[in-house]
Amino acid sequence: QRGEIAAIMEALATNGQYSGTALVSVKGEVIYTGAFGLADIERGVPNTPDTQFRIASATKPFTTLLVYQLAAAGKLSLDDKLSDWVPEYPANKGAHITVSHLLRHRSGITGEGRIPELEQIERHRWTREALIREVASRDLVFEPGTRHEYSNYGYFLLGTIIERAGDASYADQLADRICEPAGMTLTRGDANDAIIPNRALGYHFDYFDGPLHAPYLDMSFTFGYGHLLSTVRDLHRFALVLDDSDVLPEPFREMFFRAVGWTVQPTPVGQRGRRTRGNYLSGSINGFASHMLRIEPDGIFIALLKNLKEPGAQIVVKWPEYVTSRILAVLYDEPYEMPRKSAAYAVFEAVRDSGVAGGRRRHSELVVGNDPAYYVDEEEFDRLTDVLPAMEEVARR
Repeated sequence: QRGEIAAIMEALATNGQYSGTALVSVKGEVIYTGAFGLADIERGVPNTPDTQFRIASATKPFTTLLVYQLAAAGKLSLDDKLSDWVPEYPANKGAHITVSHLLRHRSGITGEGRIPELEQIERHRWTREALIREVASRDLVFEPGTRHEYSNYGYFLLGTIIERAGDASYADQLADRICEPAGMTLTRGDANDAIIPNRALGYHFDYFDGPLHAPYLDMSFTFGYGHLLSTVRDLHRFALVLDDSDVLPEPFREMFFRAVGWTVQPTPVGQRGRRTRGNYLSGSINGFASHMLRIEPDGIFIALLKNLKEPGAQIVVKWPEYVTSRILAVLYDEPYEMPRKSAAYAVFEAVRDSGVAGGRRRHSELVVGNDPAYYVDEEEFDRLTDVLPAMEEVARR
């Protein structure tokens, strides 16, 4: 299995479809760890299993766990009102929002998709107080408890509650309550101006220029919901320590794995349409993506951390599900297809660099000639034609 998984990951890296790290464990034993691509392209620094990546929304289970630990210790209640802990938040709204609402994204506090100026404000350096004022300035989008809408702002407020209820910084509580028991030594909050050894830079893939630096994001804006750095090895240690009732209190275990900390959903396995149910968690932030998959009955855990993203598509850089479906196929002895390159993007490159005539030649080689190293997806041709209209002049069938 190790050899098959390694072959899949190496094919992805060779194809330019994956930059980052990966870890697979079965019943607590790590059977595969790999690192691909560059942590710093300009300086030629490679990714390693100890490279630290921004884990984006994979921060949320840490925040959730700290809340549960404080609740188990009697320092807060899930029924506490937001205004009990954050009196700066308007009482006419905060008195109707509970800690449980915040955890379950049922608070009515806006999601980022409703903030038109998001790209501007996420570049600012925020104090905790200023960000509370920013969150408080937004109208509720529904009555608390009546609907669900994913809200990063809600988890920022949970991070603030953790510090106030625990009478210590989030960083200190994370270290004392989670990282130390788990043996996690490379998980911490990120800060743009901090000197952090082995921290990866994040990149976006551009169809014309290849990898580019991801748009700037000030990490102060992501506190509580997306501000952590970690490694695949530390995420594995985190998954293991969740079996310790001193870390994840038993009364909250079912809720953590079924309702709040992770998403339960069918996960594709191989190419025959089989699916298995697992605890799934995925995160995305400028230049980075994270993915953890936990299938408890079979003791499977997969962690993927990436520092190269393709905004809005997966024509070149593949999404985590593309990777995990193949790894799971190996583990469950199901058929799967080895990663292949996109014929649409290869033709796009030819048109971009050599004009329509070059694109037609490349199309003939790959599509008409049915090159086995490439797959053909008409939707990818359509998407890339929107990017480069000259693609329309290349015969595709």
